[in-house]
Amino acid sequence: MAWNRALRRTERCHVKTIAAVFLLLVLPFLLIMPVSSVGAADTLQDDAVFRAMQDELNRSVKSLAIPGMSPPYFLSYRVREHESATLEARYTAVTDSSTSRNRSLLINLRVGDPSLDNTNFYQDWRNIWANPGRLVDENNYDALRHQIWYQTDAMYKGALESLAGKKAYLQANPPKKVLADFAPAEPFVSLGPAVPLTADRQEASAGVRLAANALREGSDLQDWRVTWSGHATNQWYVNSEGSKHRKGMAGQTLDMSATLQAEDGQRLTGFVSYLFHQDDGLPPAAKLAEDARRLAAELREMASAPLLDEYIGPVLFTDVASAQFISQLFAAQLTLPRKPLTTEEWMNQRLPVGKLAPKLKRRVLPSFVSVRDQPKLEKWNGTRLVGTATVDDEGVECQDITLVENGRLINLPLGRQPVEGLERSNGHARSTLQQMTVPGITNLLVTSSAPRPAEKMLQGLRDLCQEQGIEYGLLVRKLEDTRFSDLYRTTEREEESQPELLAPPILVYRVYAADGRVEPVRGLGFDAVSVRSLRDITALGADTKVYNLLQPGSGVGGYQQVSIITPSILVEEMELKSAGVHEPLTVEKNPIFD
Repeated sequence: MAWNRALRRTERCHVKTIAAVFLLLVLPFLLIMPVSSVGAADTLQDDAVFRAMQDELNRSVKSLAIPGMSPPYFLSYRVREHESATLEARYTAVTDSSTSRNRSLLINLRVGDPSLDNTNFYQDWRNIWANPGRLVDENNYDALRHQIWYQTDAMYKGALESLAGKKAYLQANPPKKVLADFAPAEPFVSLGPAVPLTADRQEASAGVRLAANALREGSDLQDWRVTWSGHATNQWYVNSEGSKHRKGMAGQTLDMSATLQAEDGQRLTGFVSYLFHQDDGLPPAAKLAEDARRLAAELREMASAPLLDEYIGPVLFTDVASAQFISQLFAAQLTLPRKPLTTEEWMNQRLPVGKLAPKLKRRVLPSFVSVRDQPKLEKWNGTRLVGTATVDDEGVECQDITLVENGRLINLPLGRQPVEGLERSNGHARSTLQQMTVPGITNLLVTSSAPRPAEKMLQGLRDLCQEQGIEYGLLVRKLEDTRFSDLYRTTEREEESQPELLAPPILVYRVYAADGRVEPVRGLGFDAVSVRSLRDITALGADTKVYNLLQPGSGVGGYQQVSIITPSILVEEMELKSAGVHEPLTVEKNPIFD
């Protein structure tokens, strides 16, 4: 048992480390600037990276084979060049000011044939957390060609071993259903310009300091930080079918977070997160300061609120909580859409199939709700979207898809791995830092055929309370984000064999049925949440907004930037239980305010 606990701690630390690196390297891949097709031949000849990739791919396709063994039937190279600048302020000082630049190679090499190849089979942790190979930073054709050749050679040998292991596993564990490993796709060429990092660090420094100083005004805060990151990522892709793309993506993130403790020791952590395109610039200084002060005020309000031990009844999700509800309970449960083959039980648990993916063609939402994913959508009501994409990470053109029509799940985000009932990619493959490729959402739009005005949503909450004979309902405005709450914990997060699908609320209020009075409460977490809660939605509001946020990766850690466009959401009944984290209070007063 002790060894298992140690292993789980090691795995958890490894996942957190990878997630942190993933935030720096992969997030910008969904901050996509428009691309257009140009003369492919001229562009390839003028680009040393493209030439090295294409020349080595041509040679490998023609002659890469061990005598008596199968040659690759598919090969793709993806080179990512990432440049970033980071600033962080804590307390009254800048604690981090750094820049980085790197280039990496991701290879998808398949042996066997599309019906059965070496993919979707995991024998140990390195199959899940295999970091991509590093490449030279200079555009030196010979150096690039050498590294691509060397890494391809190793990948080919590994693929042959994996295919042999997979065949042995399937012979010992015959599957109930046999699905192909790879689906056909039309070649697609999209060649846009490389994008430099031009974010204004001087403007960012001023904004970070301003927000940190505004947080400093809260003398009851124990800790706070403001972090800015500017990043530009360029990607080159070629495959053996003729697909090619180059896309340049650049964006900025600014996060504010703070923590304090209630008198009983419960730790409360709040956050504000901005995700935006590089050329949009930072929010105005006045807004940064206003949001920082509101963050501190909300924490103060929650700290003085009464504790609740349990609750069963209706819940109204508004503001960013409505997008978090859709992100965690709907979008995250669409992937992974197909169960991978694993030889170890812990890997089986680490890579769960999304709970909605097996419900294709069934009703998963009320009949008045429909959901679409629109990758090429750039703006919604004047707001720029961070999920915009033209081509996915398998070189397939992104397609608009209807996921839910009148409550029924009719499609899934897909890459080139077929699932039962859906055999072709719709251009939603997203690669992770660990060379895995998983499908995911981009710009998700949730609509209702009968939206209700905001005041009627609140009245609907009160009406449900009266119907159920309870005194009050809950209004939730924001859910916890472990990216921030884990920064300030002094106790280890408890292991959960089956963690809840929905994060605990951090801005939650009870709304009295009799008179509509609103009071803050704290200390609750969702209990026994399942995707069945989606069917318990009784109304969607008419207050649809854009929320640019981070979508957690399924099983492999890390995040993707997405846009979720959704109104407020009223759920008929949910269960919550006591879930607050209580820690010893600080012994001395913060010296900054002494």
